[in-house]
Amino acid sequence: MRGHPLLFGLFLSLLTLPLAAQQPLPYRIEFNPTQDVKLLDYDENKNPGLFVNVRFTITLEGNQFADLPGVDYKIVIEEDGRELGRVDVPKPKQVEELSAMLVIDTSGSMAEGNRMVQAKTAAQEFIQRLPTRADCGLILFDHEIREPTLVPTKDRPPLLERIAAATPRGGTAYLDATDRAIEILAKTPPGRERAVVLMTDGVDLNSTRPLALVMDHARRHKVRVHTIGIGEPGKFEPVRTVLVLDHSGSMKPPADDVDKISKMEALHRAAKRFVTIMPTSGFATIIPFSSEVSRPRPFTNDKEDLINRISKLQPSGETALFDAVYAAVGTLEADGSPGRRSVVAMTDGIDNSSRRRVDEVIERAQEAKIKLYLLGFGRPGELDAKTMEHMARATDGRYYHAKNEKDLLQIFESLSIKLHDDGIDEPALRSLAEQTGGKYYHVKDADQLRLILEQVSESLAKQYEVTVRSKQEKRDGTIRKISLKLVRRSDGAASTAAGGTVQAVEETVTSHESGVQVSGVVVADLNHLVYLFLLLALTFLIALPAVLRRLAGSSGS
Repeated sequence: MRGHPLLFGLFLSLLTLPLAAQQPLPYRIEFNPTQDVKLLDYDENKNPGLFVNVRFTITLEGNQFADLPGVDYKIVIEEDGRELGRVDVPKPKQVEELSAMLVIDTSGSMAEGNRMVQAKTAAQEFIQRLPTRADCGLILFDHEIREPTLVPTKDRPPLLERIAAATPRGGTAYLDATDRAIEILAKTPPGRERAVVLMTDGVDLNSTRPLALVMDHARRHKVRVHTIGIGEPGKFEPVRTVLVLDHSGSMKPPADDVDKISKMEALHRAAKRFVTIMPTSGFATIIPFSSEVSRPRPFTNDKEDLINRISKLQPSGETALFDAVYAAVGTLEADGSPGRRSVVAMTDGIDNSSRRRVDEVIERAQEAKIKLYLLGFGRPGELDAKTMEHMARATDGRYYHAKNEKDLLQIFESLSIKLHDDGIDEPALRSLAEQTGGKYYHVKDADQLRLILEQVSESLAKQYEVTVRSKQEKRDGTIRKISLKLVRRSDGAASTAAGGTVQAVEETVTSHESGVQVSGVVVADLNHLVYLFLLLALTFLIALPAVLRRLAGSSGS
């Protein structure tokens, strides 16, 4: 055997490999090739270059982590078959090492389809399922963050009580709420897993913080954001609304015996709320009316300008509701912009000054396919509710009655949500999750929320990521094959190389592969002889017309 070290080493490797393969794995590594591989322009220390980022989840197969004697496991990252780096398999963290913030949408749209009830039940169960040593905090939001926020704590009752007392209202500002949650988690003790779990059913209409800033904030503080979108994806259609607002003399007194402010001031507040929670895709104009109907200005999404116009309305004159609604329909027709269109008209009295008849208004709205939403404000005996109900029903709109300031505010708020919030912003929620190391979950039916939150709780504190520098940093537009391998090396197994060097034997236990395209222009890598051939061909084509003319001249002579 002395003269055959290579055969001896090979014999040993064949003998020991089956023994290693038979040993059970103490954990399972999960990896999604389509979602868990990204190319980055910088690493976690902001060093520039082209980096490969791979995420994976470790799940224990038993109750405890067990190191197998004599066996060494590594996670290997490869690019087009070339190793970029390897790391030790990290010890799976326990969920007790977690600080989480539960961020729940309590906007007005959550009142639909029993969403608020289901969200409360699922959130309370999620909190109760967390181990006692895990911290959890809470933020409720609509178009603003509802104070107070609850910082991560092991004390569950205050969290459960706050969730139980939540009522739906207002718009949606989940980016502001998420950013606040990240800010809170940044102050938790180091070494803990930090996670935000966000539930929302709408498009962010009201946040001041942009998506890119929130994602950067989360990455900087190592906070994973898990997002849950409830309902159907939004269509993001532009919306144009004409606010037809009564400022007749009867708007001077309060709406009922309870209100302390005039109907005019109540309208100021309610119409401003409608405008405040409009998204950037929402455009509006205002047609004030009393005895006369004012001419509208162009549609705008400048909220400050719209609010200023509302604030200037003062009570005077009679009521020309039908003329004002007729003019509003004409304004939408003349604008001709694509998207959804509607008229929201509010009055506190009976029409006594219009030249247009009710049938004319309805006919024009039906021809233009514009819905009419009519609001009667004040005491029932002072309103022509029957006529307004007829106008709304005939145009597929709706009639509302507000008895007082509180009702009027709620109706304007609900209408703004109804007209502008048409579903979830799935691309934004997906980016927010995936760019911060979390996961996105889509829930069509709120009844599925409990199941989804169970999945979220199981995945918390189990995900890891590795970032390594690419060996091909040129942005050439090609598709790179990125592999994640779990390899096992046995200390007892060895092979002898040609030079007599003893090398450890590795076995690939699991392997996953993903194709990722690098941004840039694809540049063909050609042999220099090919370039020479192309140059000669180009020269020939340039000279060909002259040669043909010479040949034609020779044949003619």
